[in-house]
Amino acid sequence: MSILQNTKLTTFSGIKLTYTRFIKSLIFIIIVSTIYRFRTDEGKEISSPLTSVNLPKIDAGINQKYCDSERCKFLFAYHVPEQETSANFHFFSFIQLAEMLNRTIVLVNVQHSRLETCKKFPFHFYYNVDGIKEIFPNVKFITQRDFLDWTRERNYKPTSTHRYIMQERNPLILKTDHLELKKECLDQFDLKFNNKDDLLINKTTINLGPKDHWRQEINNILMIENLKKLLDVDDEVLLIRHLIPVPLFPSKGTVIHLPFADHIIEAVKSSVNQVRPFIAIHWRMEITKPNMLSMCVKSLIKYLYKLKEELGINNIYLATDYPLMNVGGNKAQSSTFHNIGPQHHNAIKSLNETFKLNTWITMKALNVLFDEFPDNDKELDDEFNGSGIQGIFDKLVMIDSNYFISGPKGCAHVKSKFSRKIKEARIKLMQEEDFNILNDITRWPLD
Repeated sequence: MSILQNTKLTTFSGIKLTYTRFIKSLIFIIIVSTIYRFRTDEGKEISSPLTSVNLPKIDAGINQKYCDSERCKFLFAYHVPEQETSANFHFFSFIQLAEMLNRTIVLVNVQHSRLETCKKFPFHFYYNVDGIKEIFPNVKFITQRDFLDWTRERNYKPTSTHRYIMQERNPLILKTDHLELKKECLDQFDLKFNNKDDLLINKTTINLGPKDHWRQEINNILMIENLKKLLDVDDEVLLIRHLIPVPLFPSKGTVIHLPFADHIIEAVKSSVNQVRPFIAIHWRMEITKPNMLSMCVKSLIKYLYKLKEELGINNIYLATDYPLMNVGGNKAQSSTFHNIGPQHHNAIKSLNETFKLNTWITMKALNVLFDEFPDNDKELDDEFNGSGIQGIFDKLVMIDSNYFISGPKGCAHVKSKFSRKIKEARIKLMQEEDFNILNDITRWPLD
């Protein structure tokens, strides 16, 4: 009995001692946590153990304002690869990915035929956002401007992580192993990275393997499931990038071309109605050897005379990377065309003296943009002096032309994705029995 009583007494005393220590420890934790959570620098929290699940009410309210939910989860494709013709389907893949991950996608800025954080125009300068929402009714969208405001309004910095998707034997590679926040203009966003590894490309890389393997339908389905698991992170912002030159998800069907903004479509319709019927020429001169240009332009002139006689079409529309804004100058309509010499100037001069050439400049087709974007005169002038929205305009006009021609090997870039997309669109129109379309694409003969 005494042994039992002594045992109970000892146990009870131990419990009291443990309970007292527990209370003291709990008070210490609460004090430390309070200091840790609410220590600020000019009103901004400098370190927080909070997750997006248990944010304070003020940040939950800010989230509700921008995400219609107390919890925000964004996918930010901050640097979409390639120029607009290809960047269009790349961004389509990113929207698909956002849908898979149940994340709101940031509509990155655009300019000079690129979709990147550093660009000056909002996404709707190029694209019809309402049309994209119809394609993806289950995806939420936010403009880059609103996303920026969200990061700056938040009291606790939103958590973020970075992922880089690559494939083996891809000729396109990143030239840096670090996520360069300033160079990518990501430093403007008030984001928090959990650790330094988030800024190292090799620490955040997802390798899909060889293209001929992961793009096979069965393998692509498996790849998608694995990718979803790897990208299933709790961080509020998923920064993502790749340099893969093909759509990511072929097993999900045909990529739908993102629709262009209404102000572009209306400008195209107006211009086409002014010149129809017409022959459209796409002449990308960048890779033409200068000593070939004289022969190329003579062959083109000869072929145009023949077409005008055979088709009874007199109007001609020219789309080119030659500097139309400053004829005789050295700043091309392409960001990759730098070596413009006398042979290029002479070729265009000869063509222009032979035929009346319609271009987006002579038709003043895009002047309406100064009314649509009245506070961006400087940016518009800059856009028109290089590659940009005029390339989209040219593409749509040439798709709708009665007869479409481009240069032969030696005179033009015969593997141009730009020309190929025009050809594919024209084939579709012919299949739909649009009788205005007389051919898909014809290369003028080199005589």
